[in-house]
Amino acid sequence: MESSVDRVPDYLAPIAGARAWKLAPSIWARMGGLLWSAAMINVWEDGKPHIAACDMGHPAPSPDCSCGVYAWVNPDAMKKNGYMPRDHEFIAGVVAGRGDYILGIDRPYWVAEEVAVLAFFDDGYPSPKIQIQGDVYLPTKEDCAKVYDVPIIKYSDYDDFCEYYGLVRLD
Repeated sequence: MESSVDRVPDYLAPIAGARAWKLAPSIWARMGGLLWSAAMINVWEDGKPHIAACDMGHPAPSPDCSCGVYAWVNPDAMKKNGYMPRDHEFIAGVVAGRGDYILGIDRPYWVAEEVAVLAFFDDGYPSPKIQIQGDVYLPTKEDCAKVYDVPIIKYSDYDDFCEYYGLVRLD
């Protein structure tokens, strides 16, 4: 009989991560959602978990494909790999991965089946009210926090935040 030390843990709790998004820069983009991937090809529906899908027809994520929802294992990994917000047009936050997931091989990230936004980071950039067209403005951190019904926290609070919400740390 194997001991509990020899068994692979069966994590039922969500995994902790950090990621950044580009804020919707136009009326058209805002119709999809406030948060977009940095390349502006993948929108996150406002206030809902983001569920991965693959055009190849297999369940996401898959080790043989780039499908799935990506996040860094912590904010330090996000920073070291150049994904921190650089101005008010970007936002970063705490996410929870659920379902199947794959760990990154060459860098400290994971790819999950489903990811939920749990908090946004106060990154030190102001959230100015910038008009994009008519009475439509670039979303702010505060707008995003309201839409997702989550707090804005300091980067230094990440560890305590993850512990409080029972997130499994993979770093």
